[in-house]
Amino acid sequence: MTSEVPSKGLEWTNLVLGAGLTCAAFALTELPAAAWNAGIVGLLIVCCSAVALYRYGAWAEWSNLALGCWAVAAPFLLGFGSAEAEMWTHVLVGLCVATIAIMQLSSGRKAQIPSKSNAR
Repeated sequence: MTSEVPSKGLEWTNLVLGAGLTCAAFALTELPAAAWNAGIVGLLIVCCSAVALYRYGAWAEWSNLALGCWAVAAPFLLGFGSAEAEMWTHVLVGLCVATIAIMQLSSGRKAQIPSKSNAR
């Protein structure tokens, strides 16, 4: 585990996306499943991103990847896929969070692989 985040800007972006999803829970009150899911998943994304900013670990990115994938699938698994605003909020935020997590994981992995010129 290293203490340096591959890209703090991307981690801050995930934190803001999670906060946005958490705040969206208050606008999604017509569908309790959507509101609860947005609030809980958004808060978990915020927590993982905040911890990663403090002390980076690949586990935080894997957690954000899983949470982002869940946010994409949740509207269809929890039964609010026909509600356009709720569904698109979850899908777009989930895709963004998952994509950023993949970018962070791949840049973290590249930083760990020594180049051939340094291996000698």
